[in-house]
Amino acid sequence: MNHSCLSCRPGPDRVVDHQAKVVNLSQHFRGPPTSGNGGVAAGLYACLGAGALMNEVAQLSVRLHRPIPLKTDLDFHIEQTEASKVDVSVRHSEADVLSGWVSSAIQEPLMEDETLSELRNHAVLSPEQQDRFDRYVEVPGPSSIDFAECFVCGPDAKLGLRLRMRPVTDQIFWRDWHPDHRWADDGFLAALPAIAALDCTSAAGFHLNGVLDQNESCLLGTYDAQLGPSPPINNSGGLRIISRTREREGRKIFTDIGLFSPNGTAHVLGKATWIVVSPEVAKGT
Repeated sequence: MNHSCLSCRPGPDRVVDHQAKVVNLSQHFRGPPTSGNGGVAAGLYACLGAGALMNEVAQLSVRLHRPIPLKTDLDFHIEQTEASKVDVSVRHSEADVLSGWVSSAIQEPLMEDETLSELRNHAVLSPEQQDRFDRYVEVPGPSSIDFAECFVCGPDAKLGLRLRMRPVTDQIFWRDWHPDHRWADDGFLAALPAIAALDCTSAAGFHLNGVLDQNESCLLGTYDAQLGPSPPINNSGGLRIISRTREREGRKIFTDIGLFSPNGTAHVLGKATWIVVSPEVAKGT
């Protein structure tokens, strides 16, 4: 097999074992205290898909059926459904943990042009937006307390990304990001952290904007991603994570998010569906 990426190379961040046909999320890849991070789960699909298609991944879709066990071998099954598309399932004790598909071709654009333009227009902030970002003081809340060691957003995640979003308008949440060289894959940002970075960052504004009540929490239900060119890891201008909550319908919250360069190049576009649950369920208690 010629495929090689950060997710399947030997090392502390290895998730995929193609020979044994299992995935295994280390403890530092947790989201809730007792289970795996949904963004990491979506990111490993890029490795699974690339390995099966032997081509660059353009789009993927992942559904989370249940909490992802940590430090546990989970069997994966890949079935080719089209020349450029595979279905992928990840199972534990013969029950689906994850299901979805990966494609080397765009099945359909992930975002409407208007949405993409709105996100892209915030790749560079106005002086007023930058001032709002700089002056923002985060009030401790569930994401910083209950999920303090979450791989993506946890402030205490020593091996994590620690991406804490801030509002720059009443609708747009924003974060600049200079990925560590630990996440390099042949000089470019590896797919797993690039996709994972758009997980809980897409839910950053839920409580602040009143989409979630204080007695509510949420868990990732589905994650769709469209992949553009991989950004170089040594980009002096860094990257931008830009998120906007679209709407809430019952127990579902829909969000749009993207990973951009300062010049507006879209490296990853994400569409997340969050499921509203109680704080106790979200924490796995």
